[in-house]
Amino acid sequence: MLRFLTLGFFTLLLTSCGFALRGTAELPASLQPLHLDNVNDSTAMGRELMRTLVNNKVKLTDTTGASIYSLALGAETSIERAISVNANARAGEYEIIMTVPFQLKRGNAASIPEQRLSLTKVYLADPENAVAKTEEALIIQNEMRQELSQLILRRLQAFAP
Repeated sequence: MLRFLTLGFFTLLLTSCGFALRGTAELPASLQPLHLDNVNDSTAMGRELMRTLVNNKVKLTDTTGASIYSLALGAETSIERAISVNANARAGEYEIIMTVPFQLKRGNAASIPEQRLSLTKVYLADPENAVAKTEEALIIQNEMRQELSQLILRRLQAFAP
């Protein structure tokens, strides 16, 4: 009995302090349902954003109208460049910069004007193993897409109409 009371007390304590699991966000009710404009599952960023929205229980709709908010996602750009060289004059470190624009509209009016979110990551590369470098770059790019979709969700969460 004491164990259940202690468990209940700590659960109440965690929820009252605003604790939430990482990666979860609740959009304001005024933003739901949300229409996705120019977001399709044929692009990696589009798939990741839709997965993030669905996992956070955002209600999505196919209909548009003057009272429905619409999230538009621009084309993702990714730049990779060598930032250091090793003793053999080969690239030793690479930097990836990923940028994605987004905009929130209601009808024809922009509620959140177009913003560009950017992330930068640096990784070490083994010049003797090109396959490993390519695989690591793909993993980092997928992680960056996850972070960018979380950033978009947090921007939407902070929006107060």
